[in-house]
Amino acid sequence: MVVFEASLLIPALQALGRFFGLFLHVFGATSVDGDPVQAAIGLQEAVASVPSTPPAPLEFDTGAGQPKILIPRSERLTYRAYLDIAFVTQSVGTVTQTCRVEEQRGGVLTPVVQGEAATVQLYAKGKYFGYSLQSTIESRILPQDWPHILYLVTSEGSERRRREVMVGRVESVHTSSYRSDTNKNAPEGTRIWRDARQRQVPEGTLDMLSAVLMARTLVREEREKIVFPLIDKTRVWQLTLERGEERRMETGAGAFDVVEVILNAAPYPGEEIDQEKLDQFEGVFGIHGTIHLWVEKKTGVAVRIQGDLPVGPLTLGIDVVLDSYSGTPPGFVPTK
Repeated sequence: MVVFEASLLIPALQALGRFFGLFLHVFGATSVDGDPVQAAIGLQEAVASVPSTPPAPLEFDTGAGQPKILIPRSERLTYRAYLDIAFVTQSVGTVTQTCRVEEQRGGVLTPVVQGEAATVQLYAKGKYFGYSLQSTIESRILPQDWPHILYLVTSEGSERRRREVMVGRVESVHTSSYRSDTNKNAPEGTRIWRDARQRQVPEGTLDMLSAVLMARTLVREEREKIVFPLIDKTRVWQLTLERGEERRMETGAGAFDVVEVILNAAPYPGEEIDQEKLDQFEGVFGIHGTIHLWVEKKTGVAVRIQGDLPVGPLTLGIDVVLDSYSGTPPGFVPTK
């Protein structure tokens, strides 16, 4: 039995790395020497100093007449991730999501654009039978035309890779740029960036992490559906967020009244994507097919994420459940 679990859990953790994405390099003043442990400590200290009534969130105007996304100034959510393996639910790691807003500060060679920059970050960690996972997804909303959105994915541990997507306006044209790294032709033990690929995208195109925050807007504005363009590497998809059923849900952080937000992706109108690429689409966080996002019904804060995760020839159920929280909107409280 132990051998069987190991044979599944190691590729499961690898798949979990795709699920959470991959990023470790944090730009500008938000970085803490690239050390997620120190970053977490710094965030804990920041959360401890936050007043009891959180300041107003940053309004992110996504454009194209779409509703605004409200980004908390100092929020921390922790989750536990589970996989269904051979009819047994196995804990495979933890996930921490943080949101913060601060004045943008440029580097020595970076021109400074005055204004507030928002950072939304997911950090996932797991380990089993010698395989280790440390992955981060980060989305930065910057007060400038290019890049306006900076989306970075990095993995450390048993697997190392980086991915970067930038979205914004270049000479008034809505543009995205994608690049990834490789060990080909790189010095031994290192990885180098491939050349970036640019393309024109629709106005209002969002990255995968910002898309999840749009679910809060759906709930806050009592909408039934929101549809917008989503960039995944070099392809543009049309992502639909749609309200589903309501229920009460138990979590490690307490019981919450939640509403289901269903995420469905389809090719953006006019986007030529063959059937093979359609079948390969991993969706938000690498989950295949329909994603079920359960959010607290007043604030839209994510309480649980469920979906399917392919691991070799198998398809496993993934379940990410809230365990603790701080800095959330005042209305986010467990039911009595």
